[in-house]
Amino acid sequence: MPRPLKASPKAWWNMVFLSGLLYGLPMGVVFSLLAGNWKLGFPLGLIAGVMFGVVFTMATRWFSDRQIDRCQQQTPDLGDETIQLEGPANLFRGKEGVGGYLWLTESRLLFRSHRLNVQSGPWETSVSEIASAQSTKTMGLLDNGLQVQLSSGDKVRFVVNKNRFWADAIQEVMAAARPDSSEGC
Repeated sequence: MPRPLKASPKAWWNMVFLSGLLYGLPMGVVFSLLAGNWKLGFPLGLIAGVMFGVVFTMATRWFSDRQIDRCQQQTPDLGDETIQLEGPANLFRGKEGVGGYLWLTESRLLFRSHRLNVQSGPWETSVSEIASAQSTKTMGLLDNGLQVQLSSGDKVRFVVNKNRFWADAIQEVMAAARPDSSEGC
């Protein structure tokens, strides 16, 4: 069974930096206003931001690893299908990003939500119904989106780790599932 796709250490350090910066800058302003001294308050706010970034990232990593372990234990019955790729994902249902787990087999793409969602429930489609899969940016900013376009014209959007890898894997499974046009009459 393939290992689930997890965020790389570089992605985790980016999260430390980004969350620390997003928290540290406003805290620097608040601490400066409270202390009445920019030279004291701003560095204290930045230090608090870095500490927040580290704690937030460690907590997120722990939660993510815990969810992956739980989801692997609840793999749906796939019969004789083989998992090609799996990992945590969010499926967009309207404006809600429904948290859960995504599996790709040689014949299906399946998503199972975890319990703590407003719009919970499974989603799946046959590989033969997928017209394309491409990596996208979530909210036009974050390079973690995956868009699957179905033959019906519907577009299904996910947030995944290593979105380009997911898109390539889906395209490879689609190519392997297509009947070879050189066979027959």
